[in-house]
Amino acid sequence: MKASSVVRLVSAVLALSASTTVLASHTGKRIVLAITQDEGELSPFTYVTGYPGYNMMSLVYDTLFLNDIGDVPRSWLVDSYSVKDGKVWTLKLKDGVKWHDGKPLTSADVKFSFEYYKKYPVVGRFSSAVKPITSIRTPDARTVIITLEQPGATFLLQPLSDAPIIPKHIWENVTSPKTFKNAVGSGPYKLVEHKTDQSYRLVENAGYFAGQPGADEVVLAVIPDPTSTFQALQARQINAAAREVPPELIQRFTGNDRMKTVRGPSYTSTLLQFNTTAAPLNNAGFRRVIAGLIDPKALVETILLGNGTPGSAGFVHPASPFYSEATPKYPKLTVAQAGKALDNLGYKLNGAGVRVGKDGKAVDLTMLVASNNPQRIRAAEIIAAQLRPVGLRLTIKSLDPTTVQQALWPDFDVGKGRNFDMAIWGWSAPVQSQLNLAGLFHSNSSIGTLNVGGYRNKTIDTLTTRLLTTVDAKAREGLAARVQEIVAKDLPFVTLWYPDTVYAFDPGAYDGWKFQKGQGIINKRSFLK
Repeated sequence: MKASSVVRLVSAVLALSASTTVLASHTGKRIVLAITQDEGELSPFTYVTGYPGYNMMSLVYDTLFLNDIGDVPRSWLVDSYSVKDGKVWTLKLKDGVKWHDGKPLTSADVKFSFEYYKKYPVVGRFSSAVKPITSIRTPDARTVIITLEQPGATFLLQPLSDAPIIPKHIWENVTSPKTFKNAVGSGPYKLVEHKTDQSYRLVENAGYFAGQPGADEVVLAVIPDPTSTFQALQARQINAAAREVPPELIQRFTGNDRMKTVRGPSYTSTLLQFNTTAAPLNNAGFRRVIAGLIDPKALVETILLGNGTPGSAGFVHPASPFYSEATPKYPKLTVAQAGKALDNLGYKLNGAGVRVGKDGKAVDLTMLVASNNPQRIRAAEIIAAQLRPVGLRLTIKSLDPTTVQQALWPDFDVGKGRNFDMAIWGWSAPVQSQLNLAGLFHSNSSIGTLNVGGYRNKTIDTLTTRLLTTVDAKAREGLAARVQEIVAKDLPFVTLWYPDTVYAFDPGAYDGWKFQKGQGIINKRSFLK
């Protein structure tokens, strides 16, 4: 898209956002932020992407706890709390918190929210997190007493720091949360306008309990194309972008006196995801051959220009306190070694140089990749080229992100199966920061809500189940290390890289951005004064 087209696109978005009533301002600032796609009504049941969709939704809704910039949970809606035996959580809510419509937020709303997520398991990350709750009592308007069936090692992270609290008086008669259009929350911003596939307009919640928002309004401009996004940022048509600056553009922004950049490690991941339920990828040996031909370090150097960390075979980021140095490394195979391994598995070369199984059928694999992600498209091309010399032919299909998501994770429900061979996929930062290994690897779809490849291993099921209830830090480290060891051998997917994120913004428009460890600048605290 040409720069002039970008200017017209963003100008049209801003014209739409300015068409509503003029606000009385306290800062005189407006943040114009580019996001990658439409995120529904920004409710807990309609946002689409873990990043930035969840982050945008969190401007409208609050959680009981909120991670600080060090990614450590801190009290938010909660004033004080206590825990007994890891099972009974007594929470005292802050006084005076109100919903956007002026009604008070009470313990009844907290009880209703968690019970609603259990009754309507539309979003796996919320429904699975509240599943261990056996009872919720509300002795008064500010007190919530939650009892778990067993100690919850990650209960503070999920759901207390993750699941948004929704207003009972608005949602109690709603039976179809995916189609309900209402975004009354308690967060720092109110959603006042949504133009599908174009923009959102949020205005400040002047009475916000946690302090004044950093800007009077936030305009979210939907710009799916990355090139267009950074053209608009350079032209200062937008103030910041949810996208990280691609490696090839970093120099351009760091050398621009009118722009600022911030950099840090990211817990987001890019994976080569396998469908482990169908041949030949249901064979760990076959998956190890593919992994042995891929060099994550070379991908980081080639695609990210060195601005990232090569993936660990056990998935856990090397910067995580739960990373195990004992995790086996990815196998390194020459073409000859890989060919011999495939021969031993029963996949022989035919006259055309293509691998054929014992049934006489050629191995025909398709790799899916999101069309709006150039880095992932490039990774798919490189991987396909690396597999070709051993007779493995891959067809790359570049599809819109929603189509890819539906093939791997239909309606965000792994219980609905999968329709793919391989895909360049990834998870947002909370999967790492919350050490959600049960979600990633457990074979029970109600627990392994992120297990899009259908991976099954009984030992992994046992270990990750224990992780959910083990509170002792040393014991958790040991369990996590064992999981990493097994995953590094089974390879349900290949973790390709974790990026070092670089964000660029126009400080003249807004300079309140705060980098959150592993997450980046698009977090709730960046939008607060």
